[in-house]
Amino acid sequence: MEEFLVDELCRLVAIPSVSGEEGQVLGYLEDFIAGLGIPALRQRVENQWYNILVNHRKGNCLILSAHVDTVPPLDGFPPQPLVEEEAVWGLGACDDKAGVAILMGLLVRFAGELERLPVTFAFLVDEEDQGKGSETLAKEELPPWGIVLEPTDLKICSCEAGSLEVEFTTLGKMAHGSEVEAGENAIEKAIKMINLLKDLHFLGEEDPRLGKSLMNILLFSGGDGTLRIPHLCRVLLDFRILPHQNIEEAAAEIVQTLERENVDYTFRDVSLPFQIDPNSWIVEALAQALEETTELKASLGGMKSWTDAAHLLEGGTQPVIFGPGHLPTCHTPQEKVDIKELTLAYKTLERLLEKIIEGDVPS
Repeated sequence: MEEFLVDELCRLVAIPSVSGEEGQVLGYLEDFIAGLGIPALRQRVENQWYNILVNHRKGNCLILSAHVDTVPPLDGFPPQPLVEEEAVWGLGACDDKAGVAILMGLLVRFAGELERLPVTFAFLVDEEDQGKGSETLAKEELPPWGIVLEPTDLKICSCEAGSLEVEFTTLGKMAHGSEVEAGENAIEKAIKMINLLKDLHFLGEEDPRLGKSLMNILLFSGGDGTLRIPHLCRVLLDFRILPHQNIEEAAAEIVQTLERENVDYTFRDVSLPFQIDPNSWIVEALAQALEETTELKASLGGMKSWTDAAHLLEGGTQPVIFGPGHLPTCHTPQEKVDIKELTLAYKTLERLLEKIIEGDVPS
């Protein structure tokens, strides 16, 4: 199975699938599934692309999902998948085409047993942009338990950080660049605003699985390099919100600080944090499967980024996030997934599904 996983992952990475442009990879997956003699359901997502659902029926106890889209490429990303240093490199190799390849492997393994396997397989679009794929899926009746395949270093993540994404604009006064006294520099005002926001009360609080509540500057744009005082600066910030924090109170503190400085702002995105019971069936069953098939001791963790798990939770599923790969390298030219981890993640889920067929399901 290792060779299959590596080969399919390389094929998937070679297919461009930036959010909103997933058509080619969806076609590849549909052809692959049809080749197994398995029916698949297209679930339309806002009249553009669609999710692919396999074995989706009422009464299923579990949903396995992976997203097929990637972030846009940057200079330095390998243009083609590269197998080197016992890893597969390339845009999307880890986030999240490793998860897609694992689902494909599981479909090969259980193709003849799906009638006895109460598990939905979901290939989702648009995770890296607006999450419309999982938002659409969550409108249906879903299984009570879920595993969202994402890079977690094989940790079982029963919690996920939320976020507040805020854009603000500072305005200055344009003047000749040598006449500093005559102008008002919008960039300097933006830097002052960022420093004020760094001192918000909720920042620095900590969760043992997710680390600290922090602020990240996603975009900073002002000036054009011409000898004049910049009159406008645009900033996009992302605030990590922990499960024990009140996101409405955090947002109110941000608003109060921005309005006190008379700065124009808008909230671009609001994602709620969540956590499920670490002693729930899905956590314990996945941990047992991991330990039965690997030499690893199962460990719990937290997902610092938004994932499709948030929408599945809204749809009534209790999800965990699990998979091979190291999140810090994702979305960068260093993105890769270790082949050993890829195989161990597959074996863990294979064992979990075997146990479900054997009757190890929650009552």
